[in-house]
Amino acid sequence: MLETERLLLRALAVEDAAGVLAVYGDDEVTRFSEMVTLATVEQAQTVIGFFQHEFERDAGIRWAMVEKSSSRVVGTCGFGWLRQNFSALLSYDVAREFWNRGFTTEAIRATVSHCFATTESNRISATTTVDNIASRRVLQKLGFTEEGVLRDWGFWKGQFVDLRCFSLLRKDVKV
Repeated sequence: MLETERLLLRALAVEDAAGVLAVYGDDEVTRFSEMVTLATVEQAQTVIGFFQHEFERDAGIRWAMVEKSSSRVVGTCGFGWLRQNFSALLSYDVAREFWNRGFTTEAIRATVSHCFATTESNRISATTTVDNIASRRVLQKLGFTEEGVLRDWGFWKGQFVDLRCFSLLRKDVKV
């Protein structure tokens, strides 16, 4: 578990299904990702099961972002591991109600610090769709460098998607 001023980042549990549905049940939240918009608690439970399975097989970690003051799940964040390259791939999603309130920046700052402090990762990568300006701003605010556009890198929702690639190297982090 990680703790910030306003958030707890903790393991996702099946009891978080309603909160996960609140995040991923919104077309605006899933608009820029490969995640399909969820419609049922059962679908949210399946997503939680997927994240738990990734953790169990040591392929990644995904935390529930929980607002301390309300105990509500406001989003999820975490990494996929690319250990052979000493790298991690950052991902995050936040409920629309919590956009533009600094929660994403707060959670990602703690997540990045944790990654560099507890793993051998030398590089953290993140991608955004070219149109996701808010996510690009979060990454830039946290010191990530934009490396370029990966043309037609993604394919979801029936179309190819251009992605902006960002990175943060261990040596870039000011201690």
